[in-house]
Amino acid sequence: MRLYPGGVRRALILAACLVALPAHGQSLEDRRRVLQHLAAQEDALAARMGADRNALARLLGALELFSRDPPPPLLVSPADAKDAVRAMILAKAIAPELEARARVLTAEAEALKALRRRAAQASGDLFAAESQLEDSRGRLDAVAADAALMAPPAARAATGGEDAQPAPREILPPADGRIAIRYGGRLGNGLAAQGIAYRPGAGAPVRSPAAALVAYAGPLNGWGNVVILRAGGGCHMVLSGLGKVTVAAGQLVAAGAPVGAMPNDGQSPPELYLEVRMPGGPVDPARLMGGERGANVNAAGLRLRRQGVD
Repeated sequence: MRLYPGGVRRALILAACLVALPAHGQSLEDRRRVLQHLAAQEDALAARMGADRNALARLLGALELFSRDPPPPLLVSPADAKDAVRAMILAKAIAPELEARARVLTAEAEALKALRRRAAQASGDLFAAESQLEDSRGRLDAVAADAALMAPPAARAATGGEDAQPAPREILPPADGRIAIRYGGRLGNGLAAQGIAYRPGAGAPVRSPAAALVAYAGPLNGWGNVVILRAGGGCHMVLSGLGKVTVAAGQLVAAGAPVGAMPNDGQSPPELYLEVRMPGGPVDPARLMGGERGANVNAAGLRLRRQGVD
């Protein structure tokens, strides 16, 4: 008896071979390729399991009810007796096949668990490799590019729907505070600013500039805590310098919803950096906030002004 169907067995063999590659000999592209293979296998297996489970659940439910309370042949009308007998024969005939399919689903569930464990390991390996890049800009670019790939299965599934939406035409300032560095200026780490940097107060809340899917939330060497938001039309919004994050990858957030807070450790004044990346490259976030005036007001004031209240 085969424990796994052929497709599942091949997926597990491929996953084992990919993850077995020596980590010290893998380039960043090798690690990315490993995770891409595992993610594709995981998504395909999960989709097949979902379809099989729905169909099997209905059949097994009906069979279970029928086996517990079969129609008594002596109490049905003569016209229905032949149909009742046929139904009982059919139920007994398909029971072994249904049980076999149930065993296959159980095996697929175990295979999916194994793939998820290996995908999580590969995701951690990829993130560690990206975090070890010597170039600070390279670290941020790499994590932003691979955020969806490293995200949980639910987040990957939601990505396609999010990309189908139009790109945001307006965004809100992510925090209350003055702009310290404008687009094209020079960041504290010496890099050219492809976004704008705010100086909110210590512990100040940080908000999502637009409705989006959280593609990544966590620490990144050289950038503090980072939140990468995926909005419509392939738009990515990158927020870095947070003291803590309060969202997780795969979570949908509304415009203005809290995603974290600035550091409150009494060190140098905290700085929140925002980049907006469209498919064609980074754009000045101030352009999407009504120019420099819009970029300098707080989120609540900007929202009221757009609604005609202010």
